[in-house]
Amino acid sequence: MKDHKHQKEISKGFKKYEQVSKASFKFFSAVDKLKINLQSEIVPVIDSLNRVLVFDFKSPLDVPPFKRAAMDGYAVISKNTTGASQTNPALLKMIGRLNAGEKSGLKVRPGTAMAIATGAKMPKGADSVAMVENTSADSDRVQIFKQVEYGKNVAHVGEDVQKGQILIKKGTLLTSQDIAIMSSVGVNKIPVYRKPRVAIFSTGNELVEPGSRLTESSIYESNRYMLSSLVKESGGEVVDLGICPDDKKSIQRRLKSALCYDIVIISGGTSVGSKDFVPEVINETGRPGVIVHGIAMRPGSPTALSIINKTPIISAPGYPVSAYFAFFTFARPLIMKLLKTSDSHVTTIDAIITKTLKLHQGMRTFLRVKLDKKKQGNNFKHYAEPISATGASLLSTLTKSNGFAILDNKSIIKKGERIQVITMRQVGGLD
Repeated sequence: MKDHKHQKEISKGFKKYEQVSKASFKFFSAVDKLKINLQSEIVPVIDSLNRVLVFDFKSPLDVPPFKRAAMDGYAVISKNTTGASQTNPALLKMIGRLNAGEKSGLKVRPGTAMAIATGAKMPKGADSVAMVENTSADSDRVQIFKQVEYGKNVAHVGEDVQKGQILIKKGTLLTSQDIAIMSSVGVNKIPVYRKPRVAIFSTGNELVEPGSRLTESSIYESNRYMLSSLVKESGGEVVDLGICPDDKKSIQRRLKSALCYDIVIISGGTSVGSKDFVPEVINETGRPGVIVHGIAMRPGSPTALSIINKTPIISAPGYPVSAYFAFFTFARPLIMKLLKTSDSHVTTIDAIITKTLKLHQGMRTFLRVKLDKKKQGNNFKHYAEPISATGASLLSTLTKSNGFAILDNKSIIKKGERIQVITMRQVGGLD
């Protein structure tokens, strides 16, 4: 976003770049020493999507809690259908009908049957269900044209879930299916970790909020909006501190106001230009200050990782693509660490690259690609069409892509090589 500043990243650069693995080790080792512990809170299950479970979740009951019909048909005693066929049907007396949620005082005795709907509790005496497709009935009797085995088409107590069974492990980032199974055993509130509160502000005299009027020298702010969305997707709570002018005193005031939160993310002002004050301000504000500044990744090399007192700080470059990958590489794992989960919901697909590309020597490259699936014979293969390996300022390279590959220390990748692609959005036709 700060075009005039970040040209200096390209022309001047850093004297030394830290490898991503080493930068991560230094930063997260320092974070571990802080011993940050998020408190737990009780929330309604309906509101628990993307929250992290504090304890192993055990079922308080069996599912199903009673024997029930697994098919529409007729509750019978299996022995009464022995030898039944199209030419020699078993003929049974109809004694009633049971729908799901109903109960009956009637008992199925030898020579009788009861019509039953899927999910209904099995009546006393019956041990099986004859599928409706294999029968013919009137109001008084039912003909069964196929022998029914003992226990056939019946869901037994605890067949799906047993009482006391661990259904969801602690540390799980909860999904819609997790919410479904918790609800299915009657639980409506659960303990989860409090969302990490992530303060975000952007620096730049040229930035104005979307919806405002542009001047000849201004651009619309987008990084804060993107980073806020990424925080929410990762299970955090956003504290929006707005846009900060490019001067040391303003940045320091904004930074100090942010230090009461769990994490601080600053967009812009972290390169090597004359107005890039953020690393300097961090070092002047508290200790230990900047831990790593200048990381061997493209886009995103001006990223800085810092701590002031007990607050981790991620300084993301002003260019939006750089900010995106700085978040993915450091902020997302940091949020996961504070939430005590490794369940990041990241999906990868094995794909074949469609073009030969030169890459940044000695760097981690984030290659944005467009995934496609093509049929070859009886099989399908995924192909990755390169969109960009550079273009830190080109936000459209993210929106044109549906995935990206992380390529470490490769100077070239050749057409036909296999790569692992992390999906960025749902892609039609992908398995």
